[in-house]
Amino acid sequence: MLYLKLNKYHKSPLSPKGGFYKFPLWVIGGFLFLSLQLSAQKRFEFTHPQMGTIFRVVVYATDSTLAREATKKAFVRLDELNLSLSDYREDSEVNTICRTAGSGQYIKVSADLWNILQESVKAARLSAGNFDVTIGPLTQLWRRMKRQKQLPTSTQISEAKAKIGIKKIVFNKDNQSIMLETKGMRLDFGGIGKGFAEDEMMKILKANGIKSAMIEAGGNIVISNSPAESTDGWEIIINKEKYFLKNCGVSTSGDAYQFVEIEGKKYAHILDPKTGIGHTEPHQVSIIAKDGTISDWLSTALYLMPIESGKKLAKKLKAKTIR
Repeated sequence: MLYLKLNKYHKSPLSPKGGFYKFPLWVIGGFLFLSLQLSAQKRFEFTHPQMGTIFRVVVYATDSTLAREATKKAFVRLDELNLSLSDYREDSEVNTICRTAGSGQYIKVSADLWNILQESVKAARLSAGNFDVTIGPLTQLWRRMKRQKQLPTSTQISEAKAKIGIKKIVFNKDNQSIMLETKGMRLDFGGIGKGFAEDEMMKILKANGIKSAMIEAGGNIVISNSPAESTDGWEIIINKEKYFLKNCGVSTSGDAYQFVEIEGKKYAHILDPKTGIGHTEPHQVSIIAKDGTISDWLSTALYLMPIESGKKLAKKLKAKTIR
């Protein structure tokens, strides 16, 4: 579980022998200017529903107008990404592409869809297929299973798995177009989309003068510089332990809240591309990585991977794993 609150503690420099440091006037002036800047920063919080959850943004700014306008632009960016990546919206870019699957057509895609697909391909290769955005056909089966409270048949699972595989996406770099080779393919960015969106939103906030911010959405957190109250970072509690973090992404994948219970057995909502169904043994994994995109997909992948393989992958990506 992830929780976030502000660190209330400050650290003060002390002289070696209990006396006073002697600083040039320009250094003292610099300290005073920085102190005034920090004291002028105020905390503002905004929320926006999107991608099946609530995006919460906390920013520090000198005034409410700056905070509101910067965050408004970040939410506009979020809405743009949802229109491109949502598999719930029939008019989304990704669903439009999926309707051409198996036609042999290359379809030119937006920069956003192209970029997240490039990240998704890397993730699939690094995770040995445990993370795979082509899992959409299985996602559809899971949603139906959830509604009907009935497990899909082995035939249904086999048919869905036949439409899955990152190699079934063919890229044409010359004109930024893609082709989905197999009819019935569906892309599902549920394991990477929120982290990707948070990274893009953070770029907007920084470009609009916000130096300290936190974006949280459905188990994913992206944070920039420390809040005004702290030099240590944002205080985040993971599995009852405190972490002080800045300029990183944090994600948790687990089955504590999202599962289907059928005949007394709980099936996790995170589907295994190899078996075609969710795990039945409850567990969770949290990841601290350099950005939200990596922490998002990596937590999904490590949830499914053997522990030792997951540790090696996290180490390769310089990410911290918490179970």
